[in-house]
Amino acid sequence: MASTIIFYLVFAANLLLAGFLGWSLYDTHLIPNQFVYLAAGLLLLIPLLLFLLQKEKKGQHKKTGARVAAIVLLLFLSILEGAGAYFVHQYNSKMRNVTEVHTQYTEVGLYVKNEDKAQTIEYAVERQYQVGVLAGVDTDAVDHVRGNVEKQYGRTMRIVEYNSLAELAKAMKEGEIDAMLISSAYLDLIDSLEGYEDFSLGLRGLYTGSFKTEIQIPPVMEKTEEAEPVDLGLRDPALWKDCFCAYVSGIDTYGPVTTRSRSDVNILAIVNTSTKTVLLISTPRDYYVPFQFAPVNGSMDKLTHAGIYGIEGSMRALGDYYELPIHNYLRVNFSGFIDIIDTLGGVDVDSDADFGSFKYSFHKGINHLNGKAALAFVRARYAFAEGDRARGRHQMAVIKAVINELMSSKIITNYAELLDEMAGCLQTNASRSMIGDLVQLTLDRKKGDWNVLTYSVDGWGATEYAWSLGAYAYVMVPFENNREYARDLVAQVTSGERLTQDDVQANAPKN
Repeated sequence: MASTIIFYLVFAANLLLAGFLGWSLYDTHLIPNQFVYLAAGLLLLIPLLLFLLQKEKKGQHKKTGARVAAIVLLLFLSILEGAGAYFVHQYNSKMRNVTEVHTQYTEVGLYVKNEDKAQTIEYAVERQYQVGVLAGVDTDAVDHVRGNVEKQYGRTMRIVEYNSLAELAKAMKEGEIDAMLISSAYLDLIDSLEGYEDFSLGLRGLYTGSFKTEIQIPPVMEKTEEAEPVDLGLRDPALWKDCFCAYVSGIDTYGPVTTRSRSDVNILAIVNTSTKTVLLISTPRDYYVPFQFAPVNGSMDKLTHAGIYGIEGSMRALGDYYELPIHNYLRVNFSGFIDIIDTLGGVDVDSDADFGSFKYSFHKGINHLNGKAALAFVRARYAFAEGDRARGRHQMAVIKAVINELMSSKIITNYAELLDEMAGCLQTNASRSMIGDLVQLTLDRKKGDWNVLTYSVDGWGATEYAWSLGAYAYVMVPFENNREYARDLVAQVTSGERLTQDDVQANAPKN
């Protein structure tokens, strides 16, 4: 009797573990459904057979030894299923930390000069420091942090508004105000103003607060055949039935990837899953484009500055410029860039020249680079007369090398470790099912390998008014024929045409 009760308890536990493991495998989205169903069927078949064999017929009694053997077998299966379910569940949890991320943070700080007497925020509040803020910029974040300070110390802060970053920086430099309450993303912008080089090094933060916001992806057309197209251009949803466009952003910070910051890497990845083609279009950080969103509202600015308004600012700026729907984003910071490449075991990058950068030397041709060397490779610009143009090419060369590693079947061997490194340093709104589909497609060798194409748009240098700075600065004015050629490449890739890198280079406009 006791062995019968134990058997049924173990049998029930085994069914639950088998079901949980089956669901966890399905939830990875990495394994084709038919294999998940097959695995689930096998997991359930053995305990069910044992159950049927243990049922006693009328007038027949099972031997206790056989039942004990069945219990032992079920316990063994349960241990295997429990361990498998645990590891698969861990994988799914890690994937959730990387994918389907829809939040970002604005870091707002109260800054005084290094020589200021204030050592604490309380000192500044009690002595009623005059605090400068940017009018109409990051209002919710600044008000949130300001409200926390005023509530904590019971004093109202004396606020002075300025219409531009240049005016605010000047007021701070000349002593018109005692402190600045601004997003940390603006500190590097101040340093880029003429006469304010390294200005941020003379500042000291007394207080820092975070403000969480939802990332509002710019609206795009539905990717269905039934959708009514708005126009006959590249926003036509029929073009994107088997394709998608992702924005790849590299931010210039070593901290949390969720912090709003300038974007130094701005690449659109157009992916055709039917032809297994990826087109990377690099746009220089200094590209002079209109920002059709608040608070800029149509004024011209450097592309890199769009990132300080959130990743959706960069997506909107690029989407409007190329007249493309951008469906997904992927953002990585410098520290994450290093860790991911090291986890991959390094990448093989094809350099177009011999040069040195940050104590590293690179030769023309294939270079096997670890994370730090790869970062030095993509940040090099002063070694070239072309400056940012060369840097853009190098960025795409490394991204192409990373894609080649990620799209290789050997990635499965260190997938879990890679996810550990990605958590906290990489952010994407892509779903796990979407990533799972790409992995399955990569492993499907019947459809061949991925074909990765690259193209960099170009322009000419000029000095123009940059809205976010509130001052004139160096910008790159786009070549219009480069934009049109990039759009033409997108049309070819989305329509399924087979292109090579030689085709891309041979037909590119010469300016």
